[in-house]
Amino acid sequence: MEIKSSIILVTSAGSQLGGTIANHFVNLGATVILCDIDSASLDETYQLCSRYSTSVYSYPIERYDSQTILKVFDFIQLTFGTTPDVLVNNWVSTPMPTLTGSQPVSCFIDNLSAMASTLFSFGQASVDRLRQANKQGVIVNVISHDDFKDMSGLESANSMITGFTHSWAKELTPFNIRVGGVIPAIHNADGKLNKCHWAQLQDELTRTAEYIISNDYFSGRVVAAEV
Repeated sequence: MEIKSSIILVTSAGSQLGGTIANHFVNLGATVILCDIDSASLDETYQLCSRYSTSVYSYPIERYDSQTILKVFDFIQLTFGTTPDVLVNNWVSTPMPTLTGSQPVSCFIDNLSAMASTLFSFGQASVDRLRQANKQGVIVNVISHDDFKDMSGLESANSMITGFTHSWAKELTPFNIRVGGVIPAIHNADGKLNKCHWAQLQDELTRTAEYIISNDYFSGRVVAAEV
C-alpha cells in the first residue's frame, strides 16, 4: 500500500509512540487522523503534526466503548467519504501487578480487559467499514509503554498482540485485509534500558509499522523491534 495516498487512523495518538507514529506518517504524505482520550496529549501531537501538513485531523474521545469508537469512523466517513485504509491500533500498556505483589487481582484483570476490549473494538469497527466499502486495508497492532522504567506486564501485552494478529489475519485474508503486529523486544534484566534507548526503540517500532503497511505481502506476522 502506498502510504502517501492513504488515510491512516492512529489510536492513542497522544502517547509517546502514538505521536512518533503520527508525525512519521504525516511527513510521508499520508492523511492522518489522531484519536485519544487524553485531550491535552492529543492536542500536543496535533500541534506538532500540523506544522508539517494540513492533512492531519484530531478526534478526542471520552471513553473507549464501542459506540464512541464507531463515532470516530463516522467522522472519517463524513469528512472523507470513505473509511481509513490503515488502522494503527496502538495501545499504551500500563505496569501490571505481580504474583508476589500485594495489589488485588482485579487490577490485573482490569488492565488486560481494557487493552483487549479497546484493541478488539477498533479492529472490529475498522473491518466492518472496510468490508462495507469492499475495500482493501491494513491493521497494524502496536503495543508500547510510556514509562521505560517500569516494563512489568509487557510480556502479557505482547502475547495478546501476537494472538490477535495471528487470528485476525487468518480470518481476514479472504477479504483482502492484512494484519500485522509490532511489539518491543526489551531485555532489561540488567537495567541497561534508558531514555535514549527507549526513544530509539520507538523509532524502530515506527519504521516497522511503515514496513508492514508498505509491504503488500506482509500479513499474519508479528515483528519484535529492538535496539
